Amino acid sequence: MTYQKGYGKRIWLPIWAFLVQGDGHNILVDTGLDENELFTPDEFIEDTGLEPASLVDCLAKHDLTVEDIDIVVNTHLHDDHCGNNLLFSQAAFYTHPREIDFCHSPHPLDHRYDEYYIEGIDFIAVEGGAEIVPGIKVIHSPGHTLGGLSVLVETVEGPAVITGFCCNRENFPPHGPAVCPGVHLDAMAAWDSIQRVKELDVTILPLHDLGLKRIGG
Repeated sequence: MTYQKGYGKRIWLPIWAFLVQGDGHNILVDTGLDENELFTPDEFIEDTGLEPASLVDCLAKHDLTVEDIDIVVNTHLHDDHCGNNLLFSQAAFYTHPREIDFCHSPHPLDHRYDEYYIEGIDFIAVEGGAEIVPGIKVIHSPGHTLGGLSVLVETVEGPAVITGFCCNRENFPPHGPAVCPGVHLDAMAAWDSIQRVKELDVTILPLHDLGLKRIGG
C-alpha cells in the first residue's frame, strides 16, 4: 500500500463497504467484491480475527436489506469496490464520469475493471466538490484510478473522509507528508491526492485498513 516503502512485506487487505445513515437515507460507499469471487485464506482469519461476510449479511446486522439502500457512491469502479452493485437495483448510483468511461473501455494495464458489475446502471456522474445529500460530498482524488472519489461525511463526532484510493493507516504517518499509495496509475497524482486528504485534518477511513474492524463493529 505504500509506494517505495515496505517492498516484500506481506500485508492483509480487507475489503470494506461503508454504511452511512442520516436524514432518512441509507447510503453505501462502495459495495465490495462479489462474494462468488472472494477467497479468504484460513491464515487471514487467524492473523486478523476477521471472518468473511457477505454484504447482505452485513446489512442484516443493521436490520437492513438491499431494498433499504437508496444511494450508492462508488469511490471507483475496480471490481472489489463495485462487485455487489447489481444487488441494489432501486438505488441511485454516483461515481466520477472518468470511472464510467474507463470501466467500459479500460486500458490493458488495469485489469480490475469489469463492466459486468455496472451493467444496466444509470450512474449519476459527479465531479469533485459535488454534494450527494446535505452533509456528504465528494472530492476528486485521482492517481490510484483516473476518477477516484473520496467521500467527506459530516458526522455527530466531526467530519470523516473515506478515501477514494487504496491505502491503509501506514499511508498516514502522524508527522510529515502522507505516503503515496503503492498501487496507482499516476504516482504524482496519487501523491497530490493523498496530501490533500491528509491536510483536511479530519478522521480518515482508509479503504483497505484492518484497523477499521474496531469502528462500528
